[in-house]
Amino acid sequence: MRYVECGEIRTSVLGFGCGSVMGRVGRKDSLRAMHAAWDAGVMLFDTARSYGYGEAEGLLGEFLVGRREQAVVVTKFGILPKPMTAWKRFAKPVVRGVLRVAPEIRDLVRQGIVGEMSAGHFDVATMRSSLEESLRQLRTEYVDVLLVHEAPEDVYRRDDLMAELAKVVAEGKARRAGIASTAKVAAYGWAANLPVIQALQFPAFFLGPSRWEETHLAARFMMVNHVFGGVKHAQQAMKLLRVMREDNGVDVALREKLRGDLRERLAEVAFAAVLRATKAHVVVASMLKPENLRANVAAMESERFSPEEVAAICRRISILGTWR
Repeated sequence: MRYVECGEIRTSVLGFGCGSVMGRVGRKDSLRAMHAAWDAGVMLFDTARSYGYGEAEGLLGEFLVGRREQAVVVTKFGILPKPMTAWKRFAKPVVRGVLRVAPEIRDLVRQGIVGEMSAGHFDVATMRSSLEESLRQLRTEYVDVLLVHEAPEDVYRRDDLMAELAKVVAEGKARRAGIASTAKVAAYGWAANLPVIQALQFPAFFLGPSRWEETHLAARFMMVNHVFGGVKHAQQAMKLLRVMREDNGVDVALREKLRGDLRERLAEVAFAAVLRATKAHVVVASMLKPENLRANVAAMESERFSPEEVAAICRRISILGTWR
């Protein structure tokens, strides 16, 4: 595993995304994945008050007992889970079973999960109550990073909220505060030069990640997510990698490097492209499936492809694929 330091934070470059924990993935499989990630050297766990219908933080807190001081915990506020009714709690394992046999309904399930959340809660009182609940669920006195979850740009012009976030940091309840949103909003928050904003998290699809200046490395802790662009895009990219390695028009040495596990090859290319473009400290990925965890961990340990080869592979995939 590769590790990186940013001020007081030392973490693995690969982070574990908890977006599906206690939602699409149940308790047993979620804990198994967390244990496997930890054993592989993953230190950063990214969650939110809204994940898993409000239950992801609780399971992560359970897992982190005895490990908290070595872990880096990132959570978010601003999107709240709606109360879980008895019939919805009963239906969750049924939906998970259906997903195992019919993964094509994933988008419909995701739409349903979004409908079970209440977004746009960025007032001071809700931030405080959300953070206190997160700390209780996570069984910790502080989080390493507290992020504003998918807020529009005008939220960062609210002096009362920015001042209260600064108090949270001063009180030691969060080491850093920051933004979790689109690359555009993250760039706005960065450019506004708000002293309290010392962490950023945003999506960075490997075929076209936003490029960032390196000046952030002196202070701001940067995380990227959604590197593969979703399951459908990842599957399409792997198919195109298979085509490339059988194409006699592709350099023989590059074709040979593309041999082996396509998940691993894709992760190697995607991580290299995104980390080079964004200069981020951490790539957060959903690694609930053992095969995805193995591929991502192996990719972090690899320097198989040169920068020129990564660029060539991305150009080829971009040209051959349909990415809407």
